[in-house]
Amino acid sequence: MAFVALAESGSVNRAALRLHLTQPATTRRIQNFEATLGGAALLDRSAKPPVLTPAGRQVLEHCRRILKAVAELEASVSNAGEPAGDLRIGIAHGLGEVVLGTPLERLQRRLPGIRLQVSSNWTSRLIEEVRSGALDCAIGLVTSEHTLPAGVQVAPLGPESVVVVAAKDAKHRGKGKDSLHLRDLADAGWILNPVGCGCRAALQRAFDRAKAPMRVTAEVFGEDLQLSLIARSAGLGLVPRRQLDHSPHRARLRIVKVTDFTLEATIAMLYGPALGSLVVVVNQLQAQIGDRLKNYK
Repeated sequence: MAFVALAESGSVNRAALRLHLTQPATTRRIQNFEATLGGAALLDRSAKPPVLTPAGRQVLEHCRRILKAVAELEASVSNAGEPAGDLRIGIAHGLGEVVLGTPLERLQRRLPGIRLQVSSNWTSRLIEEVRSGALDCAIGLVTSEHTLPAGVQVAPLGPESVVVVAAKDAKHRGKGKDSLHLRDLADAGWILNPVGCGCRAALQRAFDRAKAPMRVTAEVFGEDLQLSLIARSAGLGLVPRRQLDHSPHRARLRIVKVTDFTLEATIAMLYGPALGSLVVVVNQLQAQIGDRLKNYK
């Protein structure tokens, strides 16, 4: 459908390429679709490129459900009941090493009719994409900071501690180098993910409750790069314990116990209510990741 292609690709040109149509033909299809819906304005054409209106966002969710149902019907006829088609899966930043590789490889070997479409984002955004139907499922790092809307189901896969780390020889003011309060770290520089990261947001709120400033000296994607920078400097970071333990920089780092800040998370499968035949696929992927987590300690 031209409207969905435009919404997902962000431009008429890319939508036309995706549909193997000319740009004018794609534009006409979108206009005809709006006319079919009683002239509803699905796009704000004053923006360049056009963006979805509130009505357009609602219609997009309905369209995705319809297209998914049609794809499932086609797959059920052509594949004798075996799951087939696209599985759109999101993976939270920082969980790639856990999810990518063995679990996905095994899934594709067992179900060759499934085509994986993998994307990465912050857990809060993955939750919204599952809710809206942009993703079939997602693997998130869920904390108490996250709000789960109606319709988004959560299947816990395993606990995860998020820890504060520093270089082994780093010195911080306070009674002891391994047991500090956030106020003791007010002058320390933090090396963190950019804004949007749920763990960073939780740390910021903890500093706010302690009425102490949080000084960010570097914003970089990727925990491995962050740990490399921390190991070479006096900065502090926030990282899932599994990633710390498997980091090549582990010997040069230590965990800093902060008495007024703890962050427990859950690695979880997130999915919507309309998986249809894909529920079998998601259940298998869930089991594969659960096994991976048991061995990835």
